[in-house]
Amino acid sequence: MHASEVTPEAARRANELYWSSERSVNQIADDLDLSKGALYGAIEPLSAEADCPMCGDGLVWPNRTAKDRNRLDCTTCDWSGSADETTGYVSLGVSEADLEGELPAPPLPPRSFVTRPNTILGGAILGAAVGLALVLWARRR
Repeated sequence: MHASEVTPEAARRANELYWSSERSVNQIADDLDLSKGALYGAIEPLSAEADCPMCGDGLVWPNRTAKDRNRLDCTTCDWSGSADETTGYVSLGVSEADLEGELPAPPLPPRSFVTRPNTILGGAILGAAVGLALVLWARRR
């Protein structure tokens, strides 16, 4: 059965098996006589019973992999993060009016000073260029 032929009953059963069993997607599709594409089309995100820290709407797990990794999504504002990151402006009782209509960006996580080998290489090349320029300037005097 293709996605356009999935009945509401088949969609309900697909969601029940997908979210409440350990069966593989292939097993569920075979049991329900669905293609994998039809099965994925019938799966609805599972409510996480948590609120988005940015807009306050409900968060969902879009699939089982996201649920296993604790990656929540907001379908309203496209926020994505873990359950530990759900405390935000809305849950702290801060309204848009309190912020004069502008939501400041959430704080960035701390990052190390050097994050990539390219940063080190770029710094070394820049330092060499500055050093060469100083040597050439000193020789002219």
